[in-house]
Amino acid sequence: MRYLPSGTAEGLAYLRYRETLRPPEEMICNDYLAYHFSAWWTRMAAIMMQPLPNSMVEWTLEQQGRGVVGFIAARTRMFDDFVEQQIGDGIKQFVILGAGLDSRAYRFAKQLRGIKTFEVDHPLTQIEKKSRVAAVFKGLPFQIHYVPVDLMRDDLIQALLKAGYDPTQRTLFTMEGVAMYLDETTVRRILTSVHACSGPGSSLIFDYVYLAAIDGRILGHAIKHMNYLQYWFDEPVLSGIEAGEAEAYVQSCGFDQIEEFTPQRLYDIYFKSVVPQRPMSDLFAVIIARNRK
Repeated sequence: MRYLPSGTAEGLAYLRYRETLRPPEEMICNDYLAYHFSAWWTRMAAIMMQPLPNSMVEWTLEQQGRGVVGFIAARTRMFDDFVEQQIGDGIKQFVILGAGLDSRAYRFAKQLRGIKTFEVDHPLTQIEKKSRVAAVFKGLPFQIHYVPVDLMRDDLIQALLKAGYDPTQRTLFTMEGVAMYLDETTVRRILTSVHACSGPGSSLIFDYVYLAAIDGRILGHAIKHMNYLQYWFDEPVLSGIEAGEAEAYVQSCGFDQIEEFTPQRLYDIYFKSVVPQRPMSDLFAVIIARNRK
């Protein structure tokens, strides 16, 4: 049982904030709201680390898992790019699953005008998120529908329908840094529900961890560090997908148009020509799945 808001959300917000401190020519993503949405203790830690050389901070972060910081930056940028692309392509609804401290509904507020936007998250995390959003913007944006859902236990679609979701409309679903913390049954149920209860041309983008990193075939500090959080926030890594089997996995949930972005592909897209020296973790990948138009 969870008693605290998501610690993972706090850590990811801090890493996105760290990315904004890089020189513009080296910055992969720009989540300028990450610092403002963070907890007071996260902001305090950021202030305390300011006097330290960036090289020292980077070295410290890399000790928790080589290339994980790079993957998070590339993942955030890829999700941002896909959201903007889908807005341009005419989506009618935007659903953020496991929203955490995701700031896209606010950073892209102008582009999302007229598009129904839903933030879905665990009730405890969402209460804290709403408090921080209200503090930053002097109130909650009227165009965002907050949907409290425990994805492991509650009926996602019923909760969305109750909040005004229209299953016939073209919808974009994002699920960033979430799938690995859900058991496989839940992940499959979410993917199947999203496919079955969204209009033609709808799409889902999510990231996952390779199963070999969970069962020990890939050795490293990243998963150990992520599992350490369970002692504080009850957020162990619960599921992954075997390398090379993601397309079949997502197809089994009903989708027929699937595109996978492996670590090497993400490196080639976002790092190779800009920051070729930055490492990219080989533990994670991203999937885009679409309904036929």
